[in-house]
Amino acid sequence: MAAEHQPYDSDERDDLAALDFSRPDHGDDDAARVPMFTVTNPAGSVTVTTFMDGRVQQIELSSRTTDMTEPELADEIVVIAGLATQEAKSAQYSLMLEGMRDQGHDDAATRDFLTRDLDLPSPEEARAARAQIFATRYGGDDD
Repeated sequence: MAAEHQPYDSDERDDLAALDFSRPDHGDDDAARVPMFTVTNPAGSVTVTTFMDGRVQQIELSSRTTDMTEPELADEIVVIAGLATQEAKSAQYSLMLEGMRDQGHDDAATRDFLTRDLDLPSPEEARAARAQIFATRYGGDDD
């Protein structure tokens, strides 16, 4: 028995749909809520959001970035992304420390393991790094 071939109907397929990179609607977003960490520079021109593992999820640029050169903008994105990654990794540190504590492990040994072996900053270290960068990089800005 021969297979039936239907004539091609161009209305059935939209080639541009393949280029639709918008976020698909998955219905209930609360069920799949993933922790995100966001840092914005003091001028409010660059905002970077990362996943908990430090990967960049989104970069938002305000209209103020049009006054920046490409190298300045690239540098600003890298700095703010680094701070957002530090925030995310410090959250990993906190969760792992709490989990290990719940299992009866020694805090000092766990902190050493998280810092030295996993290269995770403590929340205090992440806050200090952010404060230091903001003070040195943006301390004299009149924005």
